[in-house]
Amino acid sequence: MNCSCPEEKVRVDLCDLVETAKKVLRTAGDPFTAVIKFLHDRPEDVSMAGLSVKQILLDAFGAPENVPGLVRLLSAHVREVVRHHNVIDVRNEHLAQEFWSGYLIKLKEQVKFEVARERDKLLLKNIAGLVAVEHGIELPLERILVNPPKLEITVRLGLLRPVRCVDIMAS
Repeated sequence: MNCSCPEEKVRVDLCDLVETAKKVLRTAGDPFTAVIKFLHDRPEDVSMAGLSVKQILLDAFGAPENVPGLVRLLSAHVREVVRHHNVIDVRNEHLAQEFWSGYLIKLKEQVKFEVARERDKLLLKNIAGLVAVEHGIELPLERILVNPPKLEITVRLGLLRPVRCVDIMAS
C-alpha cells in the first residue's frame, strides 16, 4: 500500500534524486564534475533544500570523507541550492569560514558561480561569495578550472591573477 502523505512524497523524491546523483557520479570523469553536472542538470528555478543536499551527498558518496573537499565546504552551511540558466546559486544559513586545502575560505550568505566549458574542461567562473585568505590577505576566487585530478583556482589580487592547484579531493 502506497502512502500519499507529504512525508512519503519527500522520501520518494529524495530517493529519486539520490539515484540520479549516483548515475551522474558513475558517468562523470571525476567526483567534482559529477556534483556540478548534477546541479546543472536540475530543473531551472527549482529549489533544493540544504538537508536534501547533505543527504544526497552522503548517500551518493557513501561517507563524508568521499565527498570532494570544495563540495563539502560549499554544502556545510547550505540552506538551499537553485539553478538559473548556467548559474548555480547556493544560499547559506549564515556567513561561514572553513579550512580547505591549507586556505581559510570565507563563504558569504549567497555564493554564485556560472558553469561553463573551457578547452573541453568544466569551468566555474564569475564566482561571487567565496574568498580565500592567504597570509592574512583576502583573495576573491575568480574561476575554478577542473583539470583532473586537480582544480586550478584563479584568485583576484589586483591586476594579478595567481593560480593555485589543489587536488580535487583535498580537504
